[in-house]
Amino acid sequence: MNVPLFLAGLLALVAAGVHGIAGELLVLRKLWRERLPSTQFGGAAMTKAMVHVTWHITTFAFLAVGVGMIVSAAVLEGDGADALAWFSAAVFTGFAAVAVGLGSAGQPLRAGMRHPGPVVLAGTAALAWWGAF
Repeated sequence: MNVPLFLAGLLALVAAGVHGIAGELLVLRKLWRERLPSTQFGGAAMTKAMVHVTWHITTFAFLAVGVGMIVSAAVLEGDGADALAWFSAAVFTGFAAVAVGLGSAGQPLRAGMRHPGPVVLAGTAALAWWGAF
C-alpha cells in the first residue's frame, strides 16, 4: 500500500465531491440568475450549457484521476502502478498550475487565496508525487 498516493487519491475524490455538489449549489445556481452573454456558438442558453458541461467535466476529471491514484496505490504493482502514479501526479500538477495561474491572474495574492482549490490541488499533487517516488 502506497500511503501518500492513497491519501492523494482520497483528497482528489473529496475535491471531486465538493467541486460537483458545492459548485453546483454555491456557484452555478447563482450564476444562472444572471443573464449570460451570447457567443458565436449560440445565445445565453448555450453559454450556460457550455459553463455547466465544462464545470462537471472538471469534476469528473478529479474523480477519474483520484480513482487512478487509489488503484495505483492499493491494487496495482510494479511498472503499471508506477506509470499510473506518475501520470496521476502529472495531471494534478497541471490542475494546480491552471488553478494557480488563472485563479491569481490580475488579482492580489490574498484574494486568490480565498478559494481553497489551488491549495487543495497543489497538496494533492505533492502527495501524489511523494507516492510516485
